Amino acid sequence: MTTHEIITSKPKLPVYFDIYQSDNQLVPSHWHAHVEILYISSGSMHVICREESFLLHTGDIFLVNSGDIHYTRTIGRTETYLLQIPFDFFNQMLPGFASIRFQEYFSAEKYKNDPVFCEMRDHLLTMGYLYKNEKNGYQFLFGSHLHHFLYILYTSYVLPQSQSTVSQDTKTLTRLKDIITYVERHYMEPLSLSDISDRFALNPEYFCRFFKKNMGFTFLEYVNMVRLSHIYSDLMQTGDSITQIMERHGFINYKVFNRMFKEVYGCLPSKVRHQ
Repeated sequence: MTTHEIITSKPKLPVYFDIYQSDNQLVPSHWHAHVEILYISSGSMHVICREESFLLHTGDIFLVNSGDIHYTRTIGRTETYLLQIPFDFFNQMLPGFASIRFQEYFSAEKYKNDPVFCEMRDHLLTMGYLYKNEKNGYQFLFGSHLHHFLYILYTSYVLPQSQSTVSQDTKTLTRLKDIITYVERHYMEPLSLSDISDRFALNPEYFCRFFKKNMGFTFLEYVNMVRLSHIYSDLMQTGDSITQIMERHGFINYKVFNRMFKEVYGCLPSKVRHQ
């Protein structure tokens, strides 16, 4: 998920829903038209969204509004509920949905005595229970709780127009999304600063400042995060050798690769492969 992510709804459901466990999993900055809800069932997660940084803990909910560039990284062993709702799903019921923004961060500690939040969270937890058990016809009950969840979200947590202005202007967001998409398509190739700045008709020094200011990482750091996230996925899902995977995704120096991998994931790739 490092570019304009294409999300497919789960069979029998009108949305994408999953419950997953991960260890120090990194998802580099990306965007999609879906509204995304993250619920931390256990553990912690670092989120960067629209230049703001959040540290989520057990019981917290985070919402990513449609089109927002965001980065996530779980800290240690973490279980997460992931709900992604198509833009068209909202837009059919709420014409003009593109101008609506929801509150992003819901701290379990802050909202633990708020009956509205607790009811919304309970509908999300029930969706998780129904999804895990998947009894015959569960999708009808799932849909009922989904609509109750969205009703509370819409009636209680839509930001006033004055607070919903995105910090990054449209031109900046468009340029960032174009850069992200380009990196996703070419990350396995050598990507020099001069090449990328020329491609987007920017002075190299300005490109460096622009990217770091809006993304929170240098361009090289971001490219390596994208490479490492793909490598991590292949280590978990394929039987290819570490060297094959490393070279396939753009690293040529094994020593440098090992060092960077350990900095991000806290262990060597051989340990991930063993797990």
